[in-house]
Amino acid sequence: MTGGPGRSVTAVPHRSRPGAREAGSRGPSRSAYLLPGQQDPAAAPMRLFCFHHAGGAASSFAGWQERLGSAVTVVPVQLPGREHRLREPRPRDFSRLVDELDEALDPLLEAPHAFYGHSMGGMVAHELTRRRLDRDRPPPRQLLVGACPPPHLPYEGTVPDRFTDEELTAWMSGLGGLPELVQRYPEWLRLAVAVLRDDLRLVHSRRPGPVHEPLPVPVRALAGAGDPLVTPRLAAEWARHTSADFRVFTLPGGHFFHRSASAIVLHLIASLLAAERGART
Repeated sequence: MTGGPGRSVTAVPHRSRPGAREAGSRGPSRSAYLLPGQQDPAAAPMRLFCFHHAGGAASSFAGWQERLGSAVTVVPVQLPGREHRLREPRPRDFSRLVDELDEALDPLLEAPHAFYGHSMGGMVAHELTRRRLDRDRPPPRQLLVGACPPPHLPYEGTVPDRFTDEELTAWMSGLGGLPELVQRYPEWLRLAVAVLRDDLRLVHSRRPGPVHEPLPVPVRALAGAGDPLVTPRLAAEWARHTSADFRVFTLPGGHFFHRSASAIVLHLIASLLAAERGART
């Protein structure tokens, strides 16, 4: 599911701003998973790594840095096969993707950080957190998941290979994830549907394994009041996946409340991160 003008998966490669310092430009932390003009994560006391939804891209988090301010460095994570990574094959194996993310982002995850994942991105963020703990690597200070079903349940969303392009288009549009502008351009629409289909295949490749011990990481579950896929009641079941503090928040909007109610969402995230920083100091 794509954003609006300048936010779709058809976006041209990003260019660095004149004078901008790219993350890891002097060391091994430079990663293809970061945007080419990524602000240096070391510039703030807290790093917020953001994982996008199925069919989406890192540009879904455009504007977050400006809204969250200098106390947080926003690090959108770009999966292959979209925007500046358009020519790369899209991932098909969930476990392998998490392994690659763990290795690629490891140099940037030594310092205090948090994860925010939306929908599919929440699944990725959760599994990456578990992978970090299994390897005795620093986990996030908070795991924030939005519009994401709890991991003990099998994914019951759309099965990509059972639907035509037209049916996937209607499904996306009904959830509010397909802007009218994209639907006006057949090439954009074909690409948006192809990315969504592959990302849904990726989600379905995730195999819920044995019941794991709860994470010793605070979890914050965000849910849209009008989301037909992940209701606030379903989001509350994330409580069983943490042995630390848990909270669930209901936001106005549907499955894509992080865009339709972005000001409210970012105010909440800023408050949660500020409270964590205050607790540490």
